[in-house]
Amino acid sequence: MEATTTGPAPRTISEALGTTFKLIWKESDAFTRRQLTYSFLLLITGSVLNALYPVIYKLTIDTFSGQATPSALVAPGLLIAALVLTNYALGMSLGLRQLVHGLGVQRLNRLISNSLFGHLVRLPLRFHLDRKTGAIGSTVNQGLNGCQILLQHAVFTFLPVAIEFIAIIAVLVHFQHSAYLVILGISGAAYGYTFWRAAQQISEPSRKVSAAYVEANATLTDSLLNYETVKYFHAESTISSRYNGKLVEQEQANRRVLRLKAWQSAVLSTIFAGSMGTAVGYAGYEVLHGTMTIGDFVLINTYVARLIAPLQSLGLAARDVSQALAYLEKMLDMYREAPEADTTGQAGAAHRTGSVAFHGITFSYKPERTTLKDVSFDVPAGRTLGIVGSSGSGKTSIIRLLFRLYEPDSGQILLDGVPLTQMPLVDLRSAIAVVPQDTVLFNDTIANNIAFGKIGASRAEIEAAARVAHLDQFIANMPDGYETRVGERGLKLSGGEKQRVAIARAALKRPLIYVFDEATSSLDSRTEKEILQNLIDVAKTSTTIVIAHRLSTVSHADEIIVLDRGSIAERGTHAQLLKADGTYAALWHAQNSGKKAEIATSSAAV
Repeated sequence: MEATTTGPAPRTISEALGTTFKLIWKESDAFTRRQLTYSFLLLITGSVLNALYPVIYKLTIDTFSGQATPSALVAPGLLIAALVLTNYALGMSLGLRQLVHGLGVQRLNRLISNSLFGHLVRLPLRFHLDRKTGAIGSTVNQGLNGCQILLQHAVFTFLPVAIEFIAIIAVLVHFQHSAYLVILGISGAAYGYTFWRAAQQISEPSRKVSAAYVEANATLTDSLLNYETVKYFHAESTISSRYNGKLVEQEQANRRVLRLKAWQSAVLSTIFAGSMGTAVGYAGYEVLHGTMTIGDFVLINTYVARLIAPLQSLGLAARDVSQALAYLEKMLDMYREAPEADTTGQAGAAHRTGSVAFHGITFSYKPERTTLKDVSFDVPAGRTLGIVGSSGSGKTSIIRLLFRLYEPDSGQILLDGVPLTQMPLVDLRSAIAVVPQDTVLFNDTIANNIAFGKIGASRAEIEAAARVAHLDQFIANMPDGYETRVGERGLKLSGGEKQRVAIARAALKRPLIYVFDEATSSLDSRTEKEILQNLIDVAKTSTTIVIAHRLSTVSHADEIIVLDRGSIAERGTHAQLLKADGTYAALWHAQNSGKKAEIATSSAAV
């Protein structure tokens, strides 16, 4: 199934913000929402206290300077106590807010990470084949970082400033200093325009920074995963140069962002200085003319500093949010990718036997090239089908279609007479075990790699599966036995050893259908015969599909089909195909004459 998106990626700031906060709310659990609610309540408390502190300070100054009106007189001791307690409450509310916010964000990070990972592993194979592993990891990291920036500024910048602004307006009106609201209003408008321009200007460069960062990390991961190939071709300098090129792109993209930040900071500082100078200058004029007390001067000065300075930080926060949204964009795009189509029909159907049928299957990875053309065959339950053909003839595509990693363009695939599209994926894939040609293992122990075939498998079951694959003697000779770690992608094991682990993993699953995709291609002839006999034994009561290049691997099959450029060229038993003297017979004679020549050469050498 081709991955489709549910809509265009968010481009405007409002769209991206809306999508992000919907995601945060959706993924939050009760604990996260509770912590963020506590954080919001502490935010309101702190903002109100912050706005009231200058009022208490004004009353204290006016009381000690003798300028307070009789109705405003308060005991000096009470005022000093109020100052101390307000400061203490401010510090405590900030500390508690950081604690509950941090706890909520940590939980949210875990929930979003797990949700995104679960979404990624459910995406179709087509999506993963078109992506680099390192790019996906970097995109996830940047997206989580973007979420943190948004929540941080929401709780510690935007909402506090908004609440303080409302409280300060109320205080200034109460003390009849409405003229200063004009100064603050003009400053706010100037800041608002600067914020908007900053967000617009930094958005596109931030996307380039994000893209460059993802590409650099993708190159790094890809190079490290394929370091063996790098060594084979003495390509250290080449791969280092390639990585450095991506780092240069990242540096150049960051330079533009830094220049924009510096320019915007200069503009904001200019607005701040002008606003501060105007407000304090006018307040000083009023004090000199007796229309304002010293306490009022301190009140105005404090409010201007406390409001205009946060307005400046608000501008910086708006710029950071725009950058964060650019980081989030790629992660949000991943969420828009449609997962594999699943169904709830025919779940848990009674007594499946494992018969497989392909009826008129046509399939292509790309429209311009058809991979399979009108392919039809039946594999009765418990029988073995061999599939042979040259590279690119469509052998592996049959397995991908059977496993529903892709959907056919036309035709129908049936399991026990039920179309695969009417079966839940978990039901279908539990019924099939695949031993691929290229076995990639987890960087874990041999035991855990085998146990991956069956959740909750016991050690006895794991060891029994290892014996089926003739892996038990090799494991016994290892110092750590079943606890031996296989390395990244299993690179500490030979090709044959890795494939035996894959065979043991499949045997542990005990499926209805075994699929062996060149399963013995990395084994020597003697071991191949041993493993083949074990495979025949273990799959005796199961339906088996064997894809092979070595025809000896499928000679025992009940039916063999020969694929040629996506179509079935021949079909029959081994004996029937040899008698037909067609493509299969030619391949058989070529492979066996090659073996005879090899034996003769070895004998002559001896």
